[in-house]
This record gives sequence, structure tokens and C-alpha cells, in this order.
Amino acid sequence: MAIGIDGIGVSNHGGRQFDGAPAAIDVLPDMAKAVDDKAALIFDSGIRSGLDIMRALSLGADFVLCGKAFMYGCAALGKRGGNHTADILIDDLTNNMQQLGVRTIAALRNRHR
Repeated sequence: MAIGIDGIGVSNHGGRQFDGAPAAIDVLPDMAKAVDDKAALIFDSGIRSGLDIMRALSLGADFVLCGKAFMYGCAALGKRGGNHTADILIDDLTNNMQQLGVRTIAALRNRHR
């Protein structure tokens, strides 16, 4: 991009900053269209499941951050909680993609274009 950035973070910080702002997921398609693959969109808002990951990817996110899910996993299970959380999210993402008939992340990402 002209201002020299490689990526843009798309987040509402848990909705704590400004209640009147639109949800980050709602503005993601417009941001993807405006950025037009000139910068990565890094989405971080309300991701709790594989379905949430799938939605963000299909609406234009290049990366999806799932920090809170991993914090919950580690709080519940200690060191093994991170891997357990990853397994749950990957399984849920895979199941949702199969139900939609999408075989790859690339195919999922191309659905918003």
C-alpha cells in the first residue's frame, strides 16, 4: 500500500472501546474489497469456534486470531490446553467446511470475491 504497511488489524477489542461502532465482522467484506489484496487483513474479534474462523476467512480475512479461546484452554488444562484448543478449533473448522462443500482454505477465501 502507498503508506508502506503490510497488514491491517481488524478488531473491536471486545466491543469495549466504542459501543456505537459496527461489529468488526460486518465491516470485514468492505475492508477486503478496499484493500484488494494489497495488505493482509488480520481479524481478531469474537472468534470462539471453527465456524467463526470460517466466517472470517470467507469474508476476507487473511489471518484469524483466536487468543481468548487459547487462554480458556490453558486456564482449564494447563500446558496441554493450547494443543487441545487447537484440536477443537481445527476439527470444528474442518467439519463446517465439509458441510459447506469447501475442501481448502483457499477455496473458502475465494467465496467473498
